[in-house]
Amino acid sequence: MKIFTNANIVTPDEILENHCLAVNNGKITAIGQHIGNETAEIIDCHGGYLMPGIIDIHSDMIENLLQPRSTAMMSFQLGLDEAEKQLCACGITTIYHSVSMYKEGTWDSREIRSAKSVKKLSELIKKKKTGSHLIHNKYHLRYELDNIKCYDNVLELMDNGNVDLLSIMDHRPGQGQYKDLSIYRRHLPNQGRDLSDEEFAQLVEREQTKPMIEGEKLTDLVKKAKSLGIPVSSHDDDSSECIQRDIKLGVDISEFPITLEVAKQAKSAGIAALLGAPNILLGGSHSGNLSAEVAVKEGCGDILCSDYYPQALLRAVFYLANKGVLTLPQAVKLVSLNPAKAVKIGDETGSLEVGKTADMLVIEKDMEGQPVLKSVYIDGVAAMAMNYSEVQK
Repeated sequence: MKIFTNANIVTPDEILENHCLAVNNGKITAIGQHIGNETAEIIDCHGGYLMPGIIDIHSDMIENLLQPRSTAMMSFQLGLDEAEKQLCACGITTIYHSVSMYKEGTWDSREIRSAKSVKKLSELIKKKKTGSHLIHNKYHLRYELDNIKCYDNVLELMDNGNVDLLSIMDHRPGQGQYKDLSIYRRHLPNQGRDLSDEEFAQLVEREQTKPMIEGEKLTDLVKKAKSLGIPVSSHDDDSSECIQRDIKLGVDISEFPITLEVAKQAKSAGIAALLGAPNILLGGSHSGNLSAEVAVKEGCGDILCSDYYPQALLRAVFYLANKGVLTLPQAVKLVSLNPAKAVKIGDETGSLEVGKTADMLVIEKDMEGQPVLKSVYIDGVAAMAMNYSEVQK
């Protein structure tokens, strides 16, 4: 047994100052002002915060670790092992590696996004769940709906237990993330940005009219996921029609709603609205869409994810708390209990409560009020410790 003492414990509703927390066999067994056990290992938190580990349900960091250059495909096992260390150092204790499955030949397709690579990576992630791992690894399949050829591949991956979260995506220009065509043009590779206006208009028309997975096939895909207990998210909802479609399909999460109105509609429908932590730190969306801070202030931002920058999550939590947008417990829920509930693991993790898995962070604040991660615990076992040296004067 371990007893964490002298801790400010961040629960879902409050901060329990100078409290203790007991862990046995990877589970939290008691929380109180005094917990006695003469044989327990005592871990002094030195007055720091003890908070639940971060659950990141949308992170595509792994793509660049596996394929850092267009012609450089690294070992998948190496990339996955290295990702764990980097993510753990950010306070992330459960990660949903988000790798897209794109149609071959599109401008944003890469080798890592091919069906072959997706299957290979998902198999490795599946093995890590029961094998050697530093943090909890899960797979978030981002399926681009123009990739008709790989529809059966997605069904196979789900049937084989490789998928923990399915996202249905549509990156066609003129809607969703690229409702503003100037944003779409800026995101194109160099050869796309250099098109003449006429050539660009032809590209947009081709993209807007290409065949897509829709109607009965889309309904069947989501039904299949739901029957297997796989949560489903939509991507870049930009209208009431999108939310109505999500409701009909049974979507659980609206990732990156484009406007405040859409985020509010998702919230009203019981669909969790997911936003990017980098958006919080940047002061707005890098694509010119909904400000995550505004959504949180309006009560329709439920979850923060790292998106493309894992280092943003912990900082975003303390930014919101330090600025008074939310209390610290409320801000912590955006990266712990709320995402856990959205992906159906909230009964076992996501908060510091008796009976739950002891995935925890010990955090102190520096002179500027920024979080300093001191240690990370996975299943009650120390996974990483940071020992900062003071400059001797």
